[in-house]
Amino acid sequence: MKTWKIVPFLLAAMVISHVTSGSDIQSPEEQLITNLLAGYNTDRRPVRNVSDAVNVTIDIAVAEYLHMDDRNHMLTANLWMRLFWTDPFLTWDPSEYNGLDLLRIQGSKIWSPDILLYNSVFDEGFVENPDFKATIRPDGSVAFLYPFTYKAACRVNIVYFPEDIQVCPLKFGSWSYDGLKMDLVNRFPKGDIANLGSMEEWKVTDLVAERHVHYYNCCPEPFPDVTFTLVMKRRPLYYQYYIFVPACVLMLISLLGFLTPPESGERMTMVLTALLANTVNMEVVAGQLPKTSSYVPIIGKYFGAVLFVNALAIAMNVVILSLHFGSFRAQPPPAGLKTFLRLDAPSKWADWFFWRCFRRRSISFPPDASGVTLNSCIWKNLESALSGRTSRMKRPYSTSAMETTHLTKSYNNNNNNNSMDPVLLAKMDVIVNNLRAARMSREEKRKIDEALYEWREVASRIDRIFFAIFTVIMVVVNVVVFGMI
Repeated sequence: MKTWKIVPFLLAAMVISHVTSGSDIQSPEEQLITNLLAGYNTDRRPVRNVSDAVNVTIDIAVAEYLHMDDRNHMLTANLWMRLFWTDPFLTWDPSEYNGLDLLRIQGSKIWSPDILLYNSVFDEGFVENPDFKATIRPDGSVAFLYPFTYKAACRVNIVYFPEDIQVCPLKFGSWSYDGLKMDLVNRFPKGDIANLGSMEEWKVTDLVAERHVHYYNCCPEPFPDVTFTLVMKRRPLYYQYYIFVPACVLMLISLLGFLTPPESGERMTMVLTALLANTVNMEVVAGQLPKTSSYVPIIGKYFGAVLFVNALAIAMNVVILSLHFGSFRAQPPPAGLKTFLRLDAPSKWADWFFWRCFRRRSISFPPDASGVTLNSCIWKNLESALSGRTSRMKRPYSTSAMETTHLTKSYNNNNNNNSMDPVLLAKMDVIVNNLRAARMSREEKRKIDEALYEWREVASRIDRIFFAIFTVIMVVVNVVVFGMI
């Protein structure tokens, strides 16, 4: 009975022993990892001879994300890093491990080069490389591939903005090892941009790789680095539509101000509004560009030219309005100015150039409210009638500018006594003096109106000249600026 009681315990022990022995059996991969990492020192360079240098090959690929911060001179790029080297301490015979010819080990468990981006931008020094798995082959060749988002300092040159091309260097090198301990070379003459998709603002045109060797003041040893130069061209459509088109439209509004009649009162308002709108537009654009005192970008020159043109338009309109409404116009324009503007000597080219400009017209006045207009005959009759009071009217004034009279009753000069009633003579004397004053006032008003009309014609022709000058300046500014871009 005692024997049968011991049998279950023996069976249980056999099962436990079998399970334990099965768990101790390792796979070929696990055995290889254990054998390779046994006694492996991650701080030891992978060379048999300490005087030899580790040859590290670098290559990068630009992935999807790419952003250029123009104002802060900073490039943010998502790169796929590709590092290759040979580790003689990580070799094996595949036949001893069931034909295993590829092994992946965590990068922190083996030696890896401390490749950093020299011109990186971080708030707290350099960032650590991520810990991804490294791919190892039987001959000891190691491929360490990992993605990483870098922020690199890139000096932006916006001279030809928005048709600019930016060149951003990405300088990679070891921070701890000099060239005698670790040599860094580029794998291909150019980086990989095949995986980079289309972007709205930038178009990557090239990614050139160059190896350099530098000597720094701290150390006599050489320090190699590989610089990948990223060449990007800005897509200008967005900026052309939202910056240059409004500026051109506002300049055209200033030009249309010359076609607005001065009497409307909106001429100066239109030009001033265009000037203020251009100033606001310039401030918005300047807020998006980096601050620099080394050069003035073409877009800055363009806005400066636009502001100058608008200010010139304001000055021209001030001159035109002064000529049109000035208080000095009681006197006729100078003869030289009239000759220059071809007011008195018209010609074919002047008639063509000043087409539809203001033209002078003859001045005529309506008859008085009494229905009477004077000519020289009334003065002769009145002088004969007032022969005894010649001290008040020494000679008649010429009335050639006045029309015929409509007196309904002729004056009787056939009195035998050649005498008249003194009261009637006094009344007639008052009437004659009033007529004389009215005639002189009307002639003075006619002269002033003639001068005003002449000045209006002068203002109209000078306005046409300013319109032509402004048009030429506007065309030249746009052609020169867009030609520079």
